[in-house]
Amino acid sequence: MNDWKPSMRKTIQHLADQLRVIRTGTISPGLVQAVRVHCAGNQVAVGRLGVIKSRGDRILIEPFDRGNVSAIVKALNEARLSAYALNPTTVAVSVPPISLEQRAEIARHVKKLGEDAKIAVRAIRQQTRKRIEATGRGSRQAVQDATDDAVEEIESLVKAKLSELA
Repeated sequence: MNDWKPSMRKTIQHLADQLRVIRTGTISPGLVQAVRVHCAGNQVAVGRLGVIKSRGDRILIEPFDRGNVSAIVKALNEARLSAYALNPTTVAVSVPPISLEQRAEIARHVKKLGEDAKIAVRAIRQQTRKRIEATGRGSRQAVQDATDDAVEEIESLVKAKLSELA
């Protein structure tokens, strides 16, 4: 009966993952961590293939296996990030500064992601309420409290990301 709580938690975690890879003007390794690389027949996140560091206006990736350098460069370029092999063991991603128009667009996108997450949480609430009415078991108040907590957490994630943009 409490299968709605993990669903709400997954929605919040998905939003947090989406916000982590959005560039805010500061150089963050999170910008490239979630990019998927085709490696040995699998899709693997860059963060699992090597060490990611930020240096100045670049992000440096040192793969554990030198053979993955070209695959990482290809995946990052397909993700529209300016990546190149700095040397045979290191991949560099240059990060130019964000313009005001880009900041405004990113802010709109972050707000939209937050609204989409709230809609998903409210849909889970509606489905749970229908099940409670149909079975007569469960607490509508507990569902509402969990929904309120989830929406509050979503708003705090969005607010934190928007403050990074400022």
